[in-house]
Amino acid sequence: MRSKARYGLFTLALAALAAPAWAADPGQAQAAAAPSDAAAATVPAAPGAAGSPAGGVAAPAAPAGAMAAAADAAAGVPPAQAAPEAATLDLHAALQEGLEHSPGYRRAVDAATGADWGRLEALSEFLPHVSLDGTRFFRDQYQTLAFEGLQFPEVYPYATIGFDASWTVFNGFSGLARLCSARLNGQAAGLEQDWQSFKVRQDVRLKFYQALAAQKLAVVAEENVRTLEEHLRIVKDLLDNGRATRFDLLRVEVQLDDARNERLAAQDRVALARRALAQAMGVDQDSRALAGDLPEPKDGPTASLPVDEQPEVKAKLLQAQAARRDKQAAAGGFLPRVSVVAAVQWYDNGYDLASATMDPSDTSANGRDYDLGLAASWDIFSGGETLARVKQAESRADAAEQEARQARLRAGYDRELWTRRLAYSTGLYRAKLADVDKAAESVRLATLGEQAGTRTTTEVLDAELDSFRASAGVVSAQMDAAEALINLELALGKGDLP
Repeated sequence: MRSKARYGLFTLALAALAAPAWAADPGQAQAAAAPSDAAAATVPAAPGAAGSPAGGVAAPAAPAGAMAAAADAAAGVPPAQAAPEAATLDLHAALQEGLEHSPGYRRAVDAATGADWGRLEALSEFLPHVSLDGTRFFRDQYQTLAFEGLQFPEVYPYATIGFDASWTVFNGFSGLARLCSARLNGQAAGLEQDWQSFKVRQDVRLKFYQALAAQKLAVVAEENVRTLEEHLRIVKDLLDNGRATRFDLLRVEVQLDDARNERLAAQDRVALARRALAQAMGVDQDSRALAGDLPEPKDGPTASLPVDEQPEVKAKLLQAQAARRDKQAAAGGFLPRVSVVAAVQWYDNGYDLASATMDPSDTSANGRDYDLGLAASWDIFSGGETLARVKQAESRADAAEQEARQARLRAGYDRELWTRRLAYSTGLYRAKLADVDKAAESVRLATLGEQAGTRTTTEVLDAELDSFRASAGVVSAQMDAAEALINLELALGKGDLP
C-alpha cells in the first residue's frame, strides 16, 4: 500500500507535466489552462503506475485544470482558482507580443525607416534647391557717398521679396557616392530588420521552452522531496521496530536535505526563466500560466544558405560597401564645386530726399530684378577638415569590413557547433527515454523484492530516485535538443517558426 501511494503521487505529478502551470512564486502551484492542439507529446511513464505502458504515457485527455487540481490535492496545497483562458500564454501569443514590444526589433524598424529617408537626402543633391527670401525695414539712415562736395545717399530697398535657386552640376562625384551609400545602407537596414524579427522570435521561442522545462523539472524536484519525506517516515517506523538501522535513517535524511536544496534551486530557475521570457518579449514581467509542451527533437534544416548570404553577414557586408562609398564622397571635397545659380526679386525703394531716409509712402520706386549664371568654389585649404573626413570614413569602412569578417567566422563556427549539439542531444533524448523504461522496471522489481523480503527499503528508495533522475534527464535532453535546433536555425539564417 505504501508503494502504491508513492507511485500515485508521482503519477499525479507527471500528469501535471503535460500542462505545466508552476507559478513564478517558489513553491506555489497554479491551475493551468488546456494546452494547444500542437502541444500533445509523450511524457515519461510513472514507475509502477497501474496501466502505464513501458514507453511512457500520452498526455491525458482530461482537462489540464482537473489534473493540476488533483496534483495540488495530493500535495496538500489549497485549490487555486482556475485562470481564465485569456490569462494563459502560449507560444504563438508570446511570439506576437515579442515583436510588438521588443526594443531590439523596434530599433531595427526605426533604423530601416531612417535609412529610407537617407536615400531621399542623397537624391536631393541632384535636384535644384529653391528658397524664398524677404526683408522689410521699418527705419533706416542710409550711408552717403561724398563726391566733389555733393552727398549721394546709398539707397537700398526697404522691402524685398524673391526666390533664389541653385543647381549643383559638379561636386567632385560626392553626390553620386552618397547616393550609392544610401542605397546600400537601405538594403542593409532592411536585412537587419528581417534579421532582428527572426532573432527576436527565435529568442522568445527559446525562452518559452526554457520556462516550460524549468516548470517540469520543478515538479519532478517537488515529487522527489515528497517521496523522500515518505521514506523518512517509513524508515523511522522501521527503526522503532528494530527492522532498520541508524545508518538507513541518516542516509535518507542526507538525501532529503539534498532534495530540498534542489527544490529551492528548481524554484529559482522557474522564476528566473519566467523573467527571462518576459524580457525577451519586451515587458517587465508576465505571470500568466504557460500553455504548451516541449517539442519532440527533430533533425535540423538540411539545406543551408552560403555564409555570405546569411542575413546578418550579408547586412555587414553591405554596410562595409556603403562605408567605402562614404569615403569616396568625402574625397570629393578635394575637387571644385560648380553650380547654376539664379535669383529673382521684387523690391520697394521709397526715399525721402529731405531727411535722407527711406520713405515707405513713396510707391513710385519699385520694380523687379533677376540674376542668372554659374557659381564655382574650390576649397584650396580647409585646415585639414576634408582630409580628416576622408580618414574617418576610411576607418569606418575598415571597421565595417572587420565586423563582416567576424560575423562570417562566427556563423561558420555556430553552424558546426549546433549541428553537433543537435545530433548529440537528439541521441541523448532517445537514450533517456529508454532509461525511463528501465528505471520503471527497476522500481517494480525492487518493490516486489521488498514485499518478498529479499530487498530493503533503501534499495527501493534508490530505484525510485533513479527513476526521478531519469525523468529529469528526459526533460533536460529534450530542452537541450530544442535549444540546439533554435541556435542552428539562427546560424543558418532560416528555420521553421510556429
